[in-house]
Amino acid sequence: MADDKHEAATGDDVGSAPTFFKEHQAFLTMLDTIIESASMTDTWTQTSGPADEERTIREMCSMLELYQEQPTCLDPYLERIVSRLMAVIEEYVHAYHESSAADISADDIAAQKAGVSAARMNGIFELVYILCKVRGYKVVLRFFPHSVADVEPVFATLWRHTANPGGSGWTARYVMLIWLSLLSMVPFDLESIDSGITNLPPLNPSTSSNVQASSASNGKALVDLWIELGQFYLRRSGCDMEGAAVMLARLLSRKDTSTTLQPAFIAWATHEISDAASGYANSTSGNDPSSKKGMAIGSVVRINGALRVLCHLFLAMDSADPLRGQIGPLLDVLQSDAFEQHSVTRKLATKAAQRLALLVLPPLSVTKRSDARPSARANLGAGANTSYPAESSAPGTIAESIDNLTCVGHDSDLEISEEVETCIGALLQRLHDK
Repeated sequence: MADDKHEAATGDDVGSAPTFFKEHQAFLTMLDTIIESASMTDTWTQTSGPADEERTIREMCSMLELYQEQPTCLDPYLERIVSRLMAVIEEYVHAYHESSAADISADDIAAQKAGVSAARMNGIFELVYILCKVRGYKVVLRFFPHSVADVEPVFATLWRHTANPGGSGWTARYVMLIWLSLLSMVPFDLESIDSGITNLPPLNPSTSSNVQASSASNGKALVDLWIELGQFYLRRSGCDMEGAAVMLARLLSRKDTSTTLQPAFIAWATHEISDAASGYANSTSGNDPSSKKGMAIGSVVRINGALRVLCHLFLAMDSADPLRGQIGPLLDVLQSDAFEQHSVTRKLATKAAQRLALLVLPPLSVTKRSDARPSARANLGAGANTSYPAESSAPGTIAESIDNLTCVGHDSDLEISEEVETCIGALLQRLHDK
């Protein structure tokens, strides 16, 4: 059967790559079956789905993974697939939130009201995750629901699933994290949609001894709980970390959070890196390389989480104003010797240093941006030809960043060397355009 599916995917190909989603009819038929069976009232309380339904979900995932190298083949059907899956998830999340607000914490009761059980939700969440894996979460997110009414239910459901991981799989938590990254961009002040969520259980502190879990949400604003939840996931390896980094970067780049919460969060991330790396510094004895001991895996995960969110945040920020007074400490931690034993950490530090340097550079003047668009330049008028002075520390910061990137460019890891070349090229191009 696997050979038949592969032939179906590549039968009318150019070369060996599929040119369109040839199994779409069979896939959509199976999708109808899964959604219909998940809404049957006599199966709402089942703790696991039927065996044939689980096989169907696995077969659907296998179909999607055939297009890992040609994901655009799914585009004509992507909106239909994602919207139907997310409609079921949205129904479940709202029912789960309502039951939790009424002090009903059992997953099965929430599933009864939503029309799907926890087991079936895991399968649907897995399908959405596979779509994100194959096509990319940025494309799939376009078809997620993004109503203001979804913000608190999704947040509360993710919080409760985090406090009680047995109720859902990791794919469910990842999908809700990236869903929250979209909902964090709603065009309303977050304080205006904060109804004051109560009865939230404490987050599970066993995952990381450094995370201080809240015993109650009373008196805490929604955005503060949001950041706390994101920080919790930054200390967990896997897709959870990436989803939390994207979510926090978008949340903290909003106009109503960039000036109030963003500087404090960057200070937290800087301290997180330096604190986790301090164990490596304390383990060394003099300058003898043989005396250096590797960092604990927990420290590596903490550093990677903080670096990952800084990479996303620096890319989303409009200016370096929130970084005033923090550029020096940031450059210091990004040059830590603790990164030398871990290639992923070195790559993240390189990318963060490059994006920090680009952020410190003054923005391009309107003249530079509109050279290729004379009509737009004429419409803006002479008064639009405005340049922005660079921060006084910018030249030193750029020179230091390029010098550090040049040193890292000799890394034996080819992937890191290519990343350094890209970073230096972007910096030099920006300096030339400026």
